Amino acid sequence: MFIKKYNKGFTIIEMVIAITILGIVGGLSALIIDRTVDGYDATARRAKLHSGVRLAVDRIAREARHALPNSICTYDGSNCNSSADRFYFLKTIDAGEYQTLTGNYSSGTARAPLPISPSTATSFDVLSTDSLTASTEDWVVVYNTNNADIYTSSTTKRRQINSISTKDVDGTNNVAVVNFSSSISFPTHSPSRRVQIIQNNATLFYLSGTELYRATSTFSAPNTPVGEQLLLENVTALNFSYVPGTQQRASVLTIDITITVKGETIRIIHKAHIQNAA
Repeated sequence: MFIKKYNKGFTIIEMVIAITILGIVGGLSALIIDRTVDGYDATARRAKLHSGVRLAVDRIAREARHALPNSICTYDGSNCNSSADRFYFLKTIDAGEYQTLTGNYSSGTARAPLPISPSTATSFDVLSTDSLTASTEDWVVVYNTNNADIYTSSTTKRRQINSISTKDVDGTNNVAVVNFSSSISFPTHSPSRRVQIIQNNATLFYLSGTELYRATSTFSAPNTPVGEQLLLENVTALNFSYVPGTQQRASVLTIDITITVKGETIRIIHKAHIQNAA
């Protein structure tokens, strides 16, 4: 008797079909994984971009909220600034209510009112505090109503401080005293009797190419950076605009910024309300 034997295995056609199917499944799997990874990378990139922009905008707004009233300069088409992608201001580091009365305190110590032209004096009292954050390089400002003349050397609305001392009011409490190296005066009173202390420089935010910088500058050249710090890269559009306020209504600084990285674009428009009481 003869036994017929069959060889078990795959034919070449079956192998080709199997390899083809495996290739299709593998390709589809790779495509799905690739798209998933790209989607994750895009999400992470957008989150990082948004975080970077938000940090920069928040810092600008936070610093601008300490601006001396009526010192913010953005592009206005004439004399304040030459470009919409930059702005500058004077930073307030302290404030208080000044003395307007003459005579003596209950302790018998003489009051020193703010000198208003034509009167002059070498000091005046600040009532609302017994200490001021100030140094000999800082300045006192009273009732600045114009964002142009406060930067000029001829202005009488800001005066440089020589020293800060204290004065006994009633044997227990003191008031701060602002001293000057010579007799000075201010042109007019503030409606709220408010005095502001500012730093001996201006603060400037500006775009250079696609990089956003924060810089310090001078009173005489506030639009020219002296020391600078890089805040943000890949900025493709930037616009600062400012609406002055009144004694009853805050000013508004609008920051409109766009950044683009690897085809991802993020735009943020932020409005910062600035205290305007002078």
